[in-house]
Amino acid sequence: MAIPRFLALFLLLGLGLAQGLVLPFEGPEGFRRAQAFAEGLKAPPPTLLALLLPDLPWQGSYDLAGGLYTKAGARLAQAATGADWVLLGKEEERGLRLFLARKDGVKEGLFATPSLAWLWLQGEGLAPKWVPLPSPSPPEEALRSLAQGQNPDPLHQSALDLKEGRGAGLLQGLLPERLLLLWQGKLPPAYQAFFLLSQGKREEALKQAEALLQGDVLQRTAAHLVLRALEDPRWKESARSLAQAFPELPLAWEEVSFAAFHEGKGEEARDALLKALRLRPDYWLYWTNLGWAYYLTGDIPRAILASQRAVALRPNATAYYNLGLFKAIHGDYLGAKAAYDRALRLDEGEDFPEALKDLEERQEPLALFFRAYLSERAGLPAKALYQAFVETHPRHPLAQAAKRALDRGEGGLVLEVKRLSLIPGDLEARPFRAGEAVFPEVRLSAHPYLPRGELETLLYREGTLLAQEKKPLGFPPLTAALEEVAPAVTLPEPGRYLLEVRYGQAQVAIPLEVGPESLARKLYALGLEVRDLDGALLLTAKEALGPEGERLLVERTLEALRQAAPLATGERLTAPLAQGPYAGKSVQSLLQSPSPEMVKAFFHAVLEAPELLAENDVVNALVNWLLESR
Repeated sequence: MAIPRFLALFLLLGLGLAQGLVLPFEGPEGFRRAQAFAEGLKAPPPTLLALLLPDLPWQGSYDLAGGLYTKAGARLAQAATGADWVLLGKEEERGLRLFLARKDGVKEGLFATPSLAWLWLQGEGLAPKWVPLPSPSPPEEALRSLAQGQNPDPLHQSALDLKEGRGAGLLQGLLPERLLLLWQGKLPPAYQAFFLLSQGKREEALKQAEALLQGDVLQRTAAHLVLRALEDPRWKESARSLAQAFPELPLAWEEVSFAAFHEGKGEEARDALLKALRLRPDYWLYWTNLGWAYYLTGDIPRAILASQRAVALRPNATAYYNLGLFKAIHGDYLGAKAAYDRALRLDEGEDFPEALKDLEERQEPLALFFRAYLSERAGLPAKALYQAFVETHPRHPLAQAAKRALDRGEGGLVLEVKRLSLIPGDLEARPFRAGEAVFPEVRLSAHPYLPRGELETLLYREGTLLAQEKKPLGFPPLTAALEEVAPAVTLPEPGRYLLEVRYGQAQVAIPLEVGPESLARKLYALGLEVRDLDGALLLTAKEALGPEGERLLVERTLEALRQAAPLATGERLTAPLAQGPYAGKSVQSLLQSPSPEMVKAFFHAVLEAPELLAENDVVNALVNWLLESR
């Protein structure tokens, strides 16, 4: 195979010029543009880095730090790869923006033409003097194909091999050693810290993080995030230290704002978020949190503007709840109502408690009204809050709205039991057998909104309460109806029982006639399927749950064993078992004349150790069980 011209060049010069990397540029011609700069700088092809640039060790990788094509991203890429310098860029409307990261920092420039960018690199001592920027020759599509591992040449095949753990090949000496070692499984310290954390080794991860607190940008960011994950009190100090050391890192300023919020320092949080927004101006989360920081400083007008910017960038419940609060403080009922209504529609059931807490801390009339308003729509008690508003502010324009809410009251709560199952979401399983867990599947409805409460299952026998299980329900605000699975109760023995399901004042009582245990139903409840040698099911779901399930299971298993007996010709299968309940008999003879007792004993063993059957067919599973008992 012929080696392309640019590949031959890199193979010849790689050993001496291995420490600089050009990453693919962002833009429609990003690979061609990056390839031209790489050739001029005698750096490895950017298509290699498309395959081999590692994710950062934490969840979210470069996105958490603000993105790869930023000053922070460039500096983290330099640290992660171990290159002396890393160049990346993105095509913008006003030209080509380049980021040049070295070990001591990162520089940024916006250039009207690539030629001007090349002159800048000459001034930085990277590009050779008096030599023009090469013209990109490979088509963009061809480079993108290489970057995706399609039709690889020998060099890119080495990259694919490296990712699969088959050695560095042609890349040895061409790419930085740290990058090669990482792909060979020799994790740098920052990656080791997160690996230890993922393994639950908290003390080891913390010790590793402590050793990284004075390292490079990757190491110190990793150390801080580990401290944060472990809730080590030093995380606030490390956040401030990280921001001072690497001010181009928006994540660092975000973490400073969290530390300031934690300490009630609104001014510091505000200033940190403003610095983060200079680096990442269109990030909705920073605008959301900036609105809260302005609120803490008492600057409500700017808090409103920041929250409006946040929801314009990305509608989110927290920013809308904040906006509702700020509007309520200003006495803007219509604005607050519109914001709260939008927040309630966006809330998945996680944010309204904090919104209510924020309202509790205010004394304005609208704060009390909207406490009742949100509580009603979230399914929490609201009557007392509306009553307090009417009594405290009888002449307020909203007093009539509060009275109407009181007159409206709560609609009838309806509880319906749809089915009783052995497995949540599965078939109706009545009549039940001893030892089985009963899962009631219910539908709840109310008008206008479903109240929050606990779903209870109770089991009685002759008026005596045998079992009671509770399950608090979580659901989004504005919920009027909900289907749920009530907590299960277990039927101890055959007999007559009364099963009761409750939610608030609503309840349903169901009499149950419980029969003797069924092996077929117990296997079904565990999700185990009994199949013959050909993989065919011995029982349908309806048969397994039916009154003849155990009889059919045993009979069909016996037949499957007899049909498999002629195949049991191996030495281990024809030799007598030396010990166990079937000592003196061979597996072959046991398959030829299987007994119902043996089959039942096997299935009882499976109930104790489901892995005996698992994905196996019943014949091989039973044979293995016999052999292991010898």
